Amino acid sequence: MLKSEPQEKADVRHSLSVCDVMRDNTNEVIMKIEGLLPSYIENFADLQEESLRIARDFFGTCYIAEKEFLDNMGVDQKAIETFDKCFKIITKTTLSEIDMMSSFQKTLVKNTMSAMKSYDDYVKLALSSYAKMLEYVTTMTKT
Repeated sequence: MLKSEPQEKADVRHSLSVCDVMRDNTNEVIMKIEGLLPSYIENFADLQEESLRIARDFFGTCYIAEKEFLDNMGVDQKAIETFDKCFKIITKTTLSEIDMMSSFQKTLVKNTMSAMKSYDDYVKLALSSYAKMLEYVTTMTKT
């Protein structure tokens, strides 16, 4: 009785190109970063919210602790009014600077997006020319 010899398993693999490797691995990294964006934004918003809450609580606590003390000191009302006017100027300036910074950030993002679009258009044009050159070289080497 002859034992049947095991058949060799055919090694069926699809052909893998350098471009496949680069594309697939790059996409994996990009997808990981994209997946983390909402978390980054939420974490930063939580951090900002907490720092503002702490600042608000600090001044609220100072208000409660110092109001009676300062009221009993008998500070001249005109001095307090002058302090209020000065503080309102500082507040108005700060609010204006916040608005300017917000506008600057919007403009920065808009300009960066425009530059990225220009770069993307240039890369697509360069890749199109590169593909045409490769096609030409391929046809020349076959003849």
